[in-house]
Parts: sequence; structure tokens; C-alpha cells
Amino acid sequence: MRRPVLLTSGWAVLVGLVGSFVFIACPSRSPKEEKERATPAAQAPPPALAPRVTPEEARRRLQAMGFEFTEKAFLDAAQRGKAEAVELFLQAGMSPDVADAQGRTALILAAKGGYLLVVQKLIRAGADVNARDRDGGTALIWAAWGGHMPVVAELIRAKADVNARDNVGNTALIWAAHNGRTDVVRALIAAGADVNAANAEGKTALQLAVQNGHTPVVQVLTAAGAR
Repeated sequence: MRRPVLLTSGWAVLVGLVGSFVFIACPSRSPKEEKERATPAAQAPPPALAPRVTPEEARRRLQAMGFEFTEKAFLDAAQRGKAEAVELFLQAGMSPDVADAQGRTALILAAKGGYLLVVQKLIRAGADVNARDRDGGTALIWAAWGGHMPVVAELIRAKADVNARDNVGNTALIWAAHNGRTDVVRALIAAGADVNAANAEGKTALQLAVQNGHTPVVQVLTAAGAR
């Protein structure tokens, strides 16, 4: 399934497997989920320092865990948040920047899912934090879209481009504002995100926050000089 594209109506459109379009509203989250995703980055656990093993031993352990040593299996492990397996793939010689048919790297997949430990391991292994998928999305854009605050903070620390745009001109800040991710909006602004950047339809983060009724986001953006 491909990432939704912003429309001026505030709805999202998903491209179906047979080319049809289905309109859905952005899902809301429970207060508990919001609190968990807004955990300060300072409280995020550091990446585990697993003992180094030989590539041969790493592959043997992967096999014992049910993983073949293939790019597809590596990407699947990252997408499912399997941190131990991801580290073993890396120790066995897998490049951290392999991508699937949609151009999604392991880092993009892990960031989209909010898997902080996997993100940390991939960054430590030298993954390209600004790699783009076929739709122009970066790991930071995906993390902001999903409201994964600890992952957003980790990517910012790794010097991810906070003003990168996807293929329809949306920045991480625009997506965060559109989806009501207040803490993410604050973090991106503090990291230098352009509060007045507009997408291909001329919509800014502030306009989309107003349109979708995200009052706290509107207040944060206005205080930062958005117009």
C-alpha cells in the first residue's frame, strides 16, 4: 500500500492494488497512544551493544531464528521491528541501504513503524538518513507522519534534512501538522523546519492544521511565526 497524498479537503487518498482510489480520513489515536508516542527522546533507550560475531556466525544465528540471508528478509525484519535480527544481518554483511521495489530502505520502514531501536542500529551502521522512497518520502517524513516522536528526535540528531520534500511537496512539518502531531511539530521547528513551506497545492502546515481542527498545532505554529 502506498503513502497517502494530501488533498485540500483534508482527506487522504490511497492507491489500490488495481488502480482504484479509496478515500479515508486520517485515523485518530487514544490518549494512551499519544502519550507513548510523545515520550521525550532523552528517555529513549540506547541501542543494545550486542557482541560482535563473525559473518558466518551471524548467518548461522539468523538461520536459527528463521531468517534467510536475503535483502527481502532483512527489510522484513526492519519493518517488523526485529532489532536483534537486524543487527545480525548487519554483522553478516548486509548493506543498511538496500531498498524494496518502492524504494523503501530498512531505515524508512523502521521509522514508519516507530521502531526506535532498529532505527538506532541502522544509523549506527551508516544508513543514509536522507534516502527517499519512490514517492519521495524520507525516514523523517514517515516518522513525522506517524507521530513517532522518539524516532523523529533520533533522526534529527543524525542530521536528517528537516526540510526535505516528498513528490507532492510535503515536508515532515506539513505532515505532522496535517495529522495533529503537536510534539513532533515542536521538535521540527526547533530543528529549523521552514514553518511557511507550502506543498504543490500551495498548502502550508498552518493552513492544514487549521483545516483539520488541530488547535494545539495551530498555536505552536503561530507562535513560531507561521502564516
